Amino acid sequence: MRIPRAILGLLLLGCASPAPPAEAPAPELGKRAVAEHGAIASASPAASAAGLRMLRLGGNAVDAAVAAAFAVGVAEPQMSGIGGGGTALLWLQREQRAEYVDFYSTQSAEAFRRQAAAASGSAPDTGSQDLRVVAIPGSVAGLLALHERYGTLSRELILEPAIQLAEQGYVVSQVLAEFIAGDSIELHRDARAATLFWPGGRPLAAGTRLQNPELATALRPIASRGADGFYRGEIAEQVVRALNAGGHPVQAADFAAFPVLWKRPLCAEYRGNVILSAPPPQTGMQVIEALQLLEPHALAGIGLPTRSARSFDLLASALRTANADHRANDDPRWRLVPARGVTSAEYAAARAALVGQGQARERIEPENAAAFDDVAPEPACIPLDPYVSEIPADEAATSEEDWSPVPALAGGSVAALTGADGGETTHISVVDAAGNAVALTQTNSTTFGVGRLVSGFLLNDSGYRFGTPGRPILGHLPWRTRVSTIAPTIVLRDGRVRVVIGAPGAGRIPAAVTQVLSYLLDHGLEPLEAVRMPRLFALAAEPQVELEHGFPPETLGDVVALGYRPVPARDYARLYLVARYQKRWVAVAEPRHDGGAAGY
Repeated sequence: MRIPRAILGLLLLGCASPAPPAEAPAPELGKRAVAEHGAIASASPAASAAGLRMLRLGGNAVDAAVAAAFAVGVAEPQMSGIGGGGTALLWLQREQRAEYVDFYSTQSAEAFRRQAAAASGSAPDTGSQDLRVVAIPGSVAGLLALHERYGTLSRELILEPAIQLAEQGYVVSQVLAEFIAGDSIELHRDARAATLFWPGGRPLAAGTRLQNPELATALRPIASRGADGFYRGEIAEQVVRALNAGGHPVQAADFAAFPVLWKRPLCAEYRGNVILSAPPPQTGMQVIEALQLLEPHALAGIGLPTRSARSFDLLASALRTANADHRANDDPRWRLVPARGVTSAEYAAARAALVGQGQARERIEPENAAAFDDVAPEPACIPLDPYVSEIPADEAATSEEDWSPVPALAGGSVAALTGADGGETTHISVVDAAGNAVALTQTNSTTFGVGRLVSGFLLNDSGYRFGTPGRPILGHLPWRTRVSTIAPTIVLRDGRVRVVIGAPGAGRIPAAVTQVLSYLLDHGLEPLEAVRMPRLFALAAEPQVELEHGFPPETLGDVVALGYRPVPARDYARLYLVARYQKRWVAVAEPRHDGGAAGY
């Protein structure tokens, strides 16, 4: 979300803190909740209430996360919904096992072949409203697969809060109202979307009630029939017809065959903690690499980056280096991604000369971490069976031409994946009384997705555009998922959950997650204070650093002397976390944004 700089300044003024607070701050507008048993944080108070209800009814973290995910898709339609996709990282306390489910919206290769044949490689790029960039939605398949495998409550009960929200309505927040007013052109491309969000030709104002009975109607067959209620039957037929009319070659068989992928998370040790995060093509490896680069440095003694130019240099250069190496990311079904190598301590040691050298480099280049990919997992990760960077030999792409797509993505270019902009998302963090945890991130890709409303929900724009002249189409594998910057993460200490964290915010996500984890694990800040801290955002390509308000002039002068070029932050990521603090759970929803924290 982009908001005026003056407003952002008011929101962030006074965020800096030279030391951990003597005692925890008081709750702020429902942004912080302290709990003995279970807790949840999300971008919607209604969604957090839905998750808390499941916990109180005896459900587990999966029940709470899935209920909240369906509910937030109703209450925060600009960010996610059943027309989008996502991923979830799960920690099972009794089994001492982690699971990762990838249901990011994807597209079939056959559909792209049909598209390329029809377009003859010359169809014009009409921007994000082009229905050809819609990927097959994955949220319903993924959320229900997660619930079926690990949930305990009934599917009907899990969907009930979302159905009620859609049917009875909810009060439009300031943030949603700003998005609606600011996306007039996109929302007016589709008559149904315009009627829902701009009734009578005027945008829904903050404080008004938004009802979406058509979405409630679409959610009911999902509650009663499961995934078949979405991927087979009337809803699927409506989506396929709408996409076909817009030049998208998807067929009902493609829609019904959406694959939910069960994976192993990335794993590394950090100062006695175990970090579990999202495998490729999501961006946990960027978070873990940045932490690995920071580990040799005694950050607690050096001080916070708001007060110490040395700490600022360490953090900024670690983030820039991890950002450079993010260029290796891709769908591992299509290309070998050396994620284990990138996240290894050995590779961090090889890249150490780039971090904290007292002079900002003009540019940091990526390196090939493939030589480090056979390094053994760190000892604490071995029992957790972490991610292995491999694809089956009989399916592996054999050359650049086999796997390389047209590099244009919905919302930006491949190069933009290492940058800041191009997407909006939502996140849910939850812990239950047994110590199970879920970090779940879901998205429409960009704000309001492609802007097309079908059966009450918006379609994503998460698909590749294929068919550009002079570019290969696809290799022989049936599906491909675009790279994304989402990074749901769980931190363990002595086999128990310490932090559950994730964020929306496009390219700023990995940098924000890394910084808040450092504030928690290195500096011992109280969770709300850690989220309030001003953040920096730095890219590999240049020493320009975007800064939120709260860095004192003295620190800025020292930072400039090191060669950094501070500029005001143009945007920000939003953190939603649950952390163990002073023997209790503390749930925090980003105070810069909408959201709610709840617990019991």
